[in-house]
Amino acid sequence: MKKTLFLASQLLALVLPVSLAAQSGAASKPSSTKTKTEISTLTVDLTDQRAEIPTGLSGIFMEEISHGFDGGIYAELVQNRSFEEGIVPPGMKLVTDAEGKQRMELVSLPAGVPKERWEMPWPWNGNCGWDPDRALVGWSLRNNGDSKAAMKLTDEFPMNAASQRSLKISLPVAGSASLINSGYWGMDIRKDLSYDLTFFLRPYDFAGQLTVTLEGADGKILATQSLAPVKKSGSWKKYTSKLTSTATDPKATLVLTFTGKGALQVDWVSLFPHSWRNLPNGLRPDLAQYLADLKPDFIRYPGGCYVEGLSWASAPDWRTMVYPPEERPGMWGYWKYRSTDGFGYHEFLEFCEQIGADAMYVAFAGMTVHPDNNWPVDSLEPLIQRTLDAIEYAIGPTDSKWGAQRAKMGHPKPFPLKYVEVGNEHYVASYADYYLKFRKAIKARYPDMVVILSMYWSGLNRPVIERAGDANIDMIDEHAYRDAQWIRTNFDYFDRYKRTPWPVYVGEYASHHAEGDMLCALSDAVYLMMMEKNGDLVKMASYAPLFCNVNDRSWGVNLIEYDASRSYAQPAYYVQKVFNENRPAVSLGTKLQTGQQPDTLKPLLGGRIGLGSWQTQTEFRNLEVRDAVGQLIYRDDFKDLNHWDVPVQGQFEVAGGVLKQTDPRMDAARMYLKDLRLETGEIRVKARRTAGSEGFIVFMNVQGNDRFFFANYGANGNSFHEMQSWGAPEGYAYKRISSKRGSIENDRWYDLRIVITRDRAEMYLDDQLISAAGLIPLESLFAGAGYDPAKSQVVVKVVNYDPFPVETNIRLSGAKSVDPGGRQIIISASGLNDRNNLEQPTRIVPAEKILSECSKDFTVTVPAYSVNLFVIPVKK
Repeated sequence: MKKTLFLASQLLALVLPVSLAAQSGAASKPSSTKTKTEISTLTVDLTDQRAEIPTGLSGIFMEEISHGFDGGIYAELVQNRSFEEGIVPPGMKLVTDAEGKQRMELVSLPAGVPKERWEMPWPWNGNCGWDPDRALVGWSLRNNGDSKAAMKLTDEFPMNAASQRSLKISLPVAGSASLINSGYWGMDIRKDLSYDLTFFLRPYDFAGQLTVTLEGADGKILATQSLAPVKKSGSWKKYTSKLTSTATDPKATLVLTFTGKGALQVDWVSLFPHSWRNLPNGLRPDLAQYLADLKPDFIRYPGGCYVEGLSWASAPDWRTMVYPPEERPGMWGYWKYRSTDGFGYHEFLEFCEQIGADAMYVAFAGMTVHPDNNWPVDSLEPLIQRTLDAIEYAIGPTDSKWGAQRAKMGHPKPFPLKYVEVGNEHYVASYADYYLKFRKAIKARYPDMVVILSMYWSGLNRPVIERAGDANIDMIDEHAYRDAQWIRTNFDYFDRYKRTPWPVYVGEYASHHAEGDMLCALSDAVYLMMMEKNGDLVKMASYAPLFCNVNDRSWGVNLIEYDASRSYAQPAYYVQKVFNENRPAVSLGTKLQTGQQPDTLKPLLGGRIGLGSWQTQTEFRNLEVRDAVGQLIYRDDFKDLNHWDVPVQGQFEVAGGVLKQTDPRMDAARMYLKDLRLETGEIRVKARRTAGSEGFIVFMNVQGNDRFFFANYGANGNSFHEMQSWGAPEGYAYKRISSKRGSIENDRWYDLRIVITRDRAEMYLDDQLISAAGLIPLESLFAGAGYDPAKSQVVVKVVNYDPFPVETNIRLSGAKSVDPGGRQIIISASGLNDRNNLEQPTRIVPAEKILSECSKDFTVTVPAYSVNLFVIPVKK
């Protein structure tokens, strides 16, 4: 998972200047030159068999994000069941400054890290945050009649070693009080179904009556039971009840009513509904079935950024998750809430086995999300042993320490653990040193285990690969959160990939736009075709993320979304499903001919210009702008800022003929010239970095905040230089041509030059060309094909982004005979922005059409905005 993951609108602002290829997230419109239905020709050559299509392209990735587990697939209905939501994350402390403001700091700093690097505003990086106001989230206390009861959290007399807090309820005078839990934005209680209630009490000096109730949103009693009278005691006691509801209410609550006098403690309150396959500590049936229906080849778990934590101690430890649920301490997670770990390592392995998927465990590598907080590389033995123990728990013999614990949990048979990934998205080159230590230890004990080298959040991490060495790499994990324009202009991305001894696993991928619409589904289908036709290279892939409770969205696009009672799958889910159900064994050569004719005369990169930086303090001087024939049209000696707009972000000032951006922490600091518009020509400026983490940015083609090109000097932590883009003209997309590794030094003046032509921009550093990018026409029709010898059928896949149908002539070259009866599976929508939702959960689902005129040369209709699979019986 990316380090900067938000809703789509938030993602734009933060990732933009540092991403490897920042692309437009806007829905792409068809080119204005297309005014009528096209006719295309697709030739499929059955004699041109290419790469085998791996089954591993059908993986999935499970992470605790957006309440994917708690409040999601884990069926527990009680939120904050052990009252520990407000505990300060382990390894961290809350500090109050002289002004009364609070911030988080590490309990101890890694060697050599200055303390100021841990002045952490929360949420940090927009994602991870701890909120003390969430301490009692989900809970409330209702006084009945004249009762004067009160509640507070306490760490006294813990229930067990895993419990840090419980809830103390005091009734100073005889009365009645109700402790209420509202669940995860309501509890889905249904008529005639039974619910298993478990909780623990330490009565202390309370004596009285105890009633448990399921209560509707309108106060109606859905189920109730009076339990045995509570007697004074200093010991913890377990209570259970089975409640059967007389009505349905998706916003119900659980109510524990105490009638009497005195103080008592409550802990670990759990309410379980009927679960998937009726298993104890089980899963929500609809969400688990969505995954089972995908028939994934493997499951990656538990992260993602969740694996890393911000402190060493806040990284999840699987060893706390293989005991009964009430003995699990839970863990504060990266995505702003605490996990119960009810769906823990054991349940993950169990679920893999139940649906026939291999398991992939992502181990904490000793490197956290925060780049300054890494475990010393020469002291990794405890973490390496933790990972070896995780493998032993999954596949070790029952006479081993952790194999015996697996048997104690009711599963003596080994689980299907096949892969271990070391860490997640670590971009520093030194990550290779961590990986190598883990890999050596794992291979020594488990030589058949596939050990995966993680890349960062986009593309390959060449410094890490080179430092690790090809001979020490089983597989690399490249992540790919791409938008539609990138996918439509990089259909040959994997074709151009240099073949190496190691294969590629695309561990996280998804097309991003809005909250997961038809545009995403089309683009995911094209990306799957890109991987399928390169099965010699790309062996595995897993979509991410899977789940989102709509009441707490941490990520813009998700495969399956839900509230307490309803759920739906996005169109992209059905793309995954039909591709997996109709996967050929081998890809075939194809040739697609369309009639797209772009306008080749109109200048495409015209617009305003500007200067800025990313988390860097910079200075600029001697700005000159020339037109296409070299005529000087603007010069600025920075005596004042009269010709400049108010900065979009950042602190800009002029002094001594120098423009200064003085805030080294500001993301995307920038300001634009007021009136100048450059169509084609040249920008020259001198620039110097005085502090910060990156370099300089020169903006051009500015068409507001949703479209511009920018020359990014010292991008991505000051590691390379690249011409990048946000947005594009209608019918076109950004295309990176070249970039160059390099960095910007402090206190050195550089000569920057940008050359802009009709559809191309080049960036120079000290008169050396270092990067180029351009705009290219967007293709609207994409195709691929494969052959399944076991079923004697060809599967042809066609994706149409256009708002009109395309008549497509399919020619099956090399086929001896073709059965006229075939099938066309269609996923289509009336618009690119259409999507499923809670009110219309099946607005976009697959439809199937019977074909009766298939032949070696036949014509089909590819609907507007559609993904199509043509399944055609043939003989070769």
